[in-house]
Amino acid sequence: MNRIAHWAMVGAISVTAGLAQAATPGVTEIEQQIAQKQTDYNNYKQSLEAEVATAKTLEAELEKLRENAALADADRQAALIEMNLQYQRMVEDPSVDITTAQQNYQKAVRTHTAVKDAITDKYNAWQSKLQEVEKARLSQHALLNTLEGLKEKLNGARLDRLYTEFNRSETVQVSHNVACDRDETIAKCMDRGKALAKQKASKRFLDQLYEGLSEAVEVERRRPYSDAYVQVLRSEVVDNNFSGLGNFNVKMAVELQGNLKRNEGCALLGLDKRYCVASSQVEVKPVVEAAPVAKKVSTDESVMYELTIRSNVYDDEVFIDGVSYGSTKLQITLPSGEHDVEVVKRGYESYRKKVNLTESQTMKVELQRAKYSFAKGEKIQDILNDDKPGPELVVVPAGTFRMGDISGIGLANERPVQSKEITDSFGISITEVTVAEFKAFVDASNYVTEAEQGKGCASYEDGQAIYSEQRNWRAPGYNQTESHPVVCVSMQDAQAYVDWLSTSSGHTYRLPSETEWEYAARAGQESDYWWGEGVGSDNANCGWCGSQWSNVSSSPVASFERNPFGLYDTVGNVWEWTNSSRAQSGTVVRGGAWNFAPRLARSATRMEMDPVFRANYIGFRVVREK
Repeated sequence: MNRIAHWAMVGAISVTAGLAQAATPGVTEIEQQIAQKQTDYNNYKQSLEAEVATAKTLEAELEKLRENAALADADRQAALIEMNLQYQRMVEDPSVDITTAQQNYQKAVRTHTAVKDAITDKYNAWQSKLQEVEKARLSQHALLNTLEGLKEKLNGARLDRLYTEFNRSETVQVSHNVACDRDETIAKCMDRGKALAKQKASKRFLDQLYEGLSEAVEVERRRPYSDAYVQVLRSEVVDNNFSGLGNFNVKMAVELQGNLKRNEGCALLGLDKRYCVASSQVEVKPVVEAAPVAKKVSTDESVMYELTIRSNVYDDEVFIDGVSYGSTKLQITLPSGEHDVEVVKRGYESYRKKVNLTESQTMKVELQRAKYSFAKGEKIQDILNDDKPGPELVVVPAGTFRMGDISGIGLANERPVQSKEITDSFGISITEVTVAEFKAFVDASNYVTEAEQGKGCASYEDGQAIYSEQRNWRAPGYNQTESHPVVCVSMQDAQAYVDWLSTSSGHTYRLPSETEWEYAARAGQESDYWWGEGVGSDNANCGWCGSQWSNVSSSPVASFERNPFGLYDTVGNVWEWTNSSRAQSGTVVRGGAWNFAPRLARSATRMEMDPVFRANYIGFRVVREK
């Protein structure tokens, strides 16, 4: 592990916003850093694989020792029985020698004890190695993100270099000869000659600019489609004369300036346009819906009573005597007498009852699911204890898809690509679980997260996950509101939340499997991101993705467009916990984060994590079964 620790610390590069304030290194320097980091990563990967293999060997040896322990215990029991039999014989016949039986028993006990001690030592060694593997894997993720961050910086540096190399000025001297037309005045012939000389100088300088670029070969392929040009700053006639045949000769010094706009630079280098636009400020306006207005029922009765109606679901609709009074929890004053009450919600069997009001009363309505499967795109929101709404969900239909590195640019753990089938539709939260939603759970259950138990929460600093006892889901190390995704929660914290949600709602909630997560995130697409192959600019909150939160903090949920299945933030914002049968730890995070490179926010990207790890860039969303 000393080699691993050494590699993890070599030249760590920060991916925080503070990088923007540092001096920007050049292309060559960044390429050298990338080459070194790639070597470090490859070596690290090999050493991590060796550490994992060692852990598996220790586990196999532990299992073998446990088998030996069972055999040793059987030998001990047999020796004990034999010694007891010999002892009984000695009681009846004092001349019987039981020395051999005693020695055999003592030997069996020593052997059994030695095996048990070996099991304890092997178990401790195995657990210690597992901890080392988890730390090494975490460092590997950090190193990978550092490498991807350097690649992002490289593309920016390439663009800056191209912009600087092209947009330079130079004075070009050029000579040109024109034949004056018979009907052309001398002045017009001279003007035409000067104009053609300037054109000649401009073309020559433009060719020189393209030929002198550091990436001339790469750029030349796209030059026919570029609108880059040169402009004349000033010109001066060095010499001119007319020949006896009516030809005008002119020699000019022309000062020229290359003119390449940044978006043209991206096109010439084949880069995503996000490298050529400044981060736009996204204005997030809260959506305020007007509350339904209850319609009054006309009556001649003088006696009025209050009717309170509650139901087990959220966003239902209550009809009294055929008139809509909005959703539960509802309190309405009605005249005494008989009233027809109906509570409806899409996807549920309607509830209908006649109520004879002779006093104020409360109705508790239990709506039952309609006897059909979830409908694609159907919205679900259960009512929790104390009439509070649960997370808003959307139904994802059953179906098949290809899972993994379809585009061929992913990591080794994304391969091979496999065909998967989702046999049943399921509900999944439209957004990542928010601070407000997690707070409702903590307030109701008095739950204390692992970070709050004095263990702290990690943040990504200088290429490493650094813990701080001051960080937790309430204070993750950056400003957040109740509409931000909750972070600094471990897999165990997330599991505690879904357990409470299940109890509070009366329905089965859980964390998604990574197969379900990728299926929902892809939303029927086979591209790296649900909108296409390139991440673009300001389409998501990930490192170097062009949003106002990139490399700064998480963003409020639903700040970007939803995918075709209706889910927000499946690209970036925060990594999300999922269950995985493919991971040794049983847990994998998916989706990327605000401080991780775009390549690590693809639909197929997966990172194995220790269930007890928590960081200010990891959150979760939930699944509800039918």
